[in-house]
Amino acid sequence: MMTKQEIEDMTFQHKLNKLRRGIVIPSPDRMTPRKLTLEDVWDIAYSYDTRGEVRAGDKSAYNWASNLGVLDTVCQHMAVAKRGPKSCAE
Repeated sequence: MMTKQEIEDMTFQHKLNKLRRGIVIPSPDRMTPRKLTLEDVWDIAYSYDTRGEVRAGDKSAYNWASNLGVLDTVCQHMAVAKRGPKSCAE
């Protein structure tokens, strides 16, 4: 595993050569995973209007909440999306 400093010090040509050989170089910003808490995910979800927007806007927060079973809790402020012909007639 390469360190963040090693990746930043590589030239573009060196990175391109590695990519051509099938070696994927992660972004230096993604080297350390984000530590989420319930409060963090709550704040993130509160800035969206639907679950789909949360899923599209911040997948890691959405997956974190889904995996821990708190997705309903952090999305309780959202309106229920109505779908299909029956819901349109209501």
